[in-house]
Amino acid sequence: MTVRRAGIPVPLIVRVPVAAPRPAPAPDQRPWLFAASMAAAALVATVAGVVLGMLAALEASFAGERWTQAVQAHGRLQLFGFAAPFVVALALEFLPRLNQQPAYSARVRAGVPLLLALSAILVAVSQLWPGVSGFLLVPAGAIFAAGAVIFAALTWARTRHTRLRLDPQPLFLPTAAVWLAVAAGLSLWGLTEAGESVVPLVYSTAAVETFLRGFVMLSIAGVALRAFPGHLGLRPVAPQRQVLLFAALNASLVLWLLSLGPGALPGLRAGVRLADAAYAGTLLAFTASLGVLNPLRELRAPGPRYRVLVPAAWLGVVLYAVLLLGVALPAGPDLSLYQEGAIRHVFMLGFMVPLMVAMAHIVLARFGVGFVPWQNALTGAFVLLTAAWPLRVAPTLFTASPSDAGRWMMATAGVLVMSGLALVAAVCARTAWLSARQLRAAPVCACGECS
Repeated sequence: MTVRRAGIPVPLIVRVPVAAPRPAPAPDQRPWLFAASMAAAALVATVAGVVLGMLAALEASFAGERWTQAVQAHGRLQLFGFAAPFVVALALEFLPRLNQQPAYSARVRAGVPLLLALSAILVAVSQLWPGVSGFLLVPAGAIFAAGAVIFAALTWARTRHTRLRLDPQPLFLPTAAVWLAVAAGLSLWGLTEAGESVVPLVYSTAAVETFLRGFVMLSIAGVALRAFPGHLGLRPVAPQRQVLLFAALNASLVLWLLSLGPGALPGLRAGVRLADAAYAGTLLAFTASLGVLNPLRELRAPGPRYRVLVPAAWLGVVLYAVLLLGVALPAGPDLSLYQEGAIRHVFMLGFMVPLMVAMAHIVLARFGVGFVPWQNALTGAFVLLTAAWPLRVAPTLFTASPSDAGRWMMATAGVLVMSGLALVAAVCARTAWLSARQLRAAPVCACGECS
């Protein structure tokens, strides 16, 4: 409506287009499931996985009598009971958004992580108390394999078709899911060969390294290529370079598995060293290509804290790659099992877990309620985990076996890890609760600190 003043039209009412409000997620989608799954996975590691690791380090309680079983159960709970459900829960949230597709059903988003975690718990119990539940050893491993195959099928079904040379990034996560299924198959194979609930070393090593190098690293690479340029202000990696990195990560793992020699395959030590060197070189090339450490030069610049935490966590994989490259050289030393475990823990505890916590600063806000509840607690968890890994690694990195003082250092690291993961579980559970409360239209304080 307008009126004329001195022959000039003056608007009294102006029609302003108003954006439609963003529809709230339907209650049956249960948007809090991803945070609840993350909380449950962190809780498995806190109350079971880390405790077993501490008992094995001190050779105390039943871990002294069944040391090998306790170590294997500890590793399974930390990797298959914590890391796998944690990453899978996030992948099931990330993939539909990445491909601009509808969300997976609540049954899928809850059921797949639950299968993985439940299997790890049952296998660990069967290894520690075979007289009571030893009959569950192989069936529990089959449950994990089923969950991994389902996850792989789901991810490939949602992968949008693209020309590899134009946009290879969408292939990283589905391929990671395939490697999870391969790791599950190797683990199940090892469980069928177990004697006195002890999985033969070649199968255990093959499953663990396939999980870390295939599933975990390719998942991290796939997310980093898409998320880091925007969140950290990095330059995107050229598609041609992405193809080379993708091929190198997968080829090095295939060579490593064939050279390790599971089953009837003959082992080839030179092939293992070559594969280790290729993998380490690829990790360093990926770091340089992505420029993920560049934000550490701008520590004084204001910004969200994950801009510091993510590059700080990435320093762990650089150290891991340098150590792996050093022992992979022809003149490199032959390592004891303790030393191999120390280098592996640089990757797991020095890189993988801190990066998961650093990225939780992003995903809990983006996929949850718009902010990170108890953010200081989540950052505190990162600090505790970063302080823990040198204590876990140092006692066995340069010696064939730890001293008594070294065992207590490893136990101290376990206390720090327990504390950090307990904080992670609390923050994730809090996010899930607030997300469920938001569905009921209850007001939620956005300061991130109120209860």
